[in-house]
Amino acid sequence: MPCIGTRHPPRVDVTTSTSEPVGSRQRPLRDGLGFFGRFLRNPMSVGAVLPSSRYLARALVGHLDLAPGELVVEFGPGTGPATAIVKQVLPKHARYLGIELEPRFHKLLSDRFQGMDFHLGSACDLRQILAERGLPKPARILSGLPFASLPPKVQDGVIDGVVWTLKDGDGDFRTFQYVHAYGLRAARRFRALMAERFHGFERIGPVVRNVPPAFVLRYWGAR
Repeated sequence: MPCIGTRHPPRVDVTTSTSEPVGSRQRPLRDGLGFFGRFLRNPMSVGAVLPSSRYLARALVGHLDLAPGELVVEFGPGTGPATAIVKQVLPKHARYLGIELEPRFHKLLSDRFQGMDFHLGSACDLRQILAERGLPKPARILSGLPFASLPPKVQDGVIDGVVWTLKDGDGDFRTFQYVHAYGLRAARRFRALMAERFHGFERIGPVVRNVPPAFVLRYWGAR
């Protein structure tokens, strides 16, 4: 598998309301079928049977307190549940980049969220991707990557890139882990590494209106 003194960021708002176009109401079923098929073909790269619910997506995104020109990066957008929330709350003149490894999801995202930028590749290549695109270090990173099922080498590559991008700023990194997988060795390894590399940590949840329920993990103060 390819290697895919700080300000305390605002708390995650899990009650943000959202309006949904009528045409989008059929998307969860279509996305779920496509996601399940991708899971069956390669469960290590997807790590979930269904896309995240809008409740988990809201908890993950929270408030995007970004200044003009600042960037938010999303690892593994999948079919775009968190991306849809980002699109609704992204401040004017702030920027977004999604990094998606699965070609089918990348095409779906590019078609569905026109005007937003998506890169087909691995989150482990974050430094190179930013350099090639002439983008600044992100102020916030959101992640849908299945850290509980990623090999150590891939975990290390992603974490190194996250720390590098956030070390000199006051941004934060947000991801989630499913409740049933929270005690797995790879999940515990990930949290231990993050505890070594970040000063601040907060666990939100579990978000029970998701299949399966999940915790949102937030880290800030990279060192």
